[in-house]
Formats: sequence, C-alpha cells, structure tokens
Amino acid sequence: MMCAYNAESYIREAIDSTLAQTFTDFELVIVDDGSTDRTPDIIRGYADPRIRFLQGQHDYIRSLNAGMKACRGEFVARMDADDRMMPERLAEQVKVMRKHHDIAVCFSWANTFGLAEGKHGYGAKGRVQNAFFWLLTGNYLTHPTAMFRKSFFREHRIRYRQYPYAEDYKIWTDISRLGGQFYVIPKPLIMYRISRSQVSHTHHEEQNATRLLIQQEVIETLLQRLNPPERQLLTRLYQQTLRLNQAGLIQGDEIVVLMYKLFRRVKNFV
Repeated sequence: MMCAYNAESYIREAIDSTLAQTFTDFELVIVDDGSTDRTPDIIRGYADPRIRFLQGQHDYIRSLNAGMKACRGEFVARMDADDRMMPERLAEQVKVMRKHHDIAVCFSWANTFGLAEGKHGYGAKGRVQNAFFWLLTGNYLTHPTAMFRKSFFREHRIRYRQYPYAEDYKIWTDISRLGGQFYVIPKPLIMYRISRSQVSHTHHEEQNATRLLIQQEVIETLLQRLNPPERQLLTRLYQQTLRLNQAGLIQGDEIVVLMYKLFRRVKNFV
C-alpha cells in the first residue's frame, strides 16, 4: 500500500521496484493524496493488472486509512512513493509472517540514499522483546519497511490517527499496547530516500511536540502496569516533573529520560 502526494519525480522508481519483486502474488494499492502534479497520470500509465489506483483529497492520515481498508491481502506492506524496494523484500517478510503467526508487524533495516547515504533502523533484530517499553525511547522502527498482519488490524480496529507528523510512532505504540508482536529482519530491504521535503526537515518542531505527547502516553500506561507501591511513588514523582516542566524548570526530553531510567530499575518490570 503506497500513498503518493506530488511524487512525480520519484514514483516510477517506487512502482517499478515493487513490480519487480521476486514474490509476485500481490496487489499494489496506490492512494493519490490529492496530488497537483503529474503523479496520477504516471500511475494511470501502468498497465499491470496488479495495480489498484484510488484518489482522494489531500489528507494524509485519511489516505493511509483508506489504503489500509482497500487492501484485500492477508498482509499489507507499507511503501512510500519516493523509496525503492529490494527485489526480495516481500518474499523475506511473507516468510517471517507465515512462520510466526503471532507477529503483528514485520520490519526490516533500511539503507538511505539521496541527501545522505547510510543506514536507518539498524538496531533491533529478530523478535522485539518488551516493544512497548522500548518505544518510550523513541521511534526506532522504519515505517516504509513495515508489513502488517491484516487480521490484527481488523480484530483490534486499529487505524492511523491524527498525531501530526508522527502517525507511525503512534500506531506502533497502539499495536504494542494491545499485545501486538514486532519482528525486525536484520538486513536492508528498503532504499529509504533522504530529502529536504521530508517531515523531519520541514516540520521538525511539530514532530517533536507530537513525539513528546506519545511518550507521555507511554509513560502513563507503563505507570498503570506497576505494582501498587511503585506505581504510587513513581506517579507522584511524574506529576511533580510535569509541574516543573510547566514552570520551565525541566524539559520534556529530560522527563522521558528520568522515567525511562526509573522504569528500568523496577525489579521484574522490564
């Protein structure tokens, strides 16, 4: 499932890399997110019957949810319109999903290109233990590498939500809070483009604000999972740090680091 917005410069590379997969039993659902350039014309120019093209108005979250709903397969692989798949990407992920039936989302590592060449998401590998806790530290999972189990989405009525510029981080916390298991294939299966038009460049402050909101939600959930004595003690401390934050005496990131360290010290919690 690919969402595209004004992607005329790159979308052919993304589509071609998808159609060239060694695993061929798939549909490619492309949702045009209200593009004003030649993106729709380029998509219509493909004759491959596996492509299904949907058009909507410019609303990225709505487009993501429309695309997920339209997908008919057992699994849904996310793809961005400016990235490229490695030829074996789908085959590798389908193999994992069919072997491990409790995995809700399978990710992989990614190599970056464009403005910067390097690595993305190189860290976690194999089955991710205590995923919800580790998400407190930030979004360490690469969205366009994700392959979802559609039945988990249906069962739990999971949707992308309006968390500006961090909707992927939010959906990972939603899935893991509900018990969804993550698996990371320790090899790059995506070429992940770095450009000046990326959200991390153009909406950095808004993205950071949303990230802190999500981390606050994770902290509040983790507090509820503690045994009563630790829960009461750490909840009081956390509430005090929020007051200090409002007074400008401590930063949101400092609160996250403090709570992370304290959670790690609670016996038998992490």
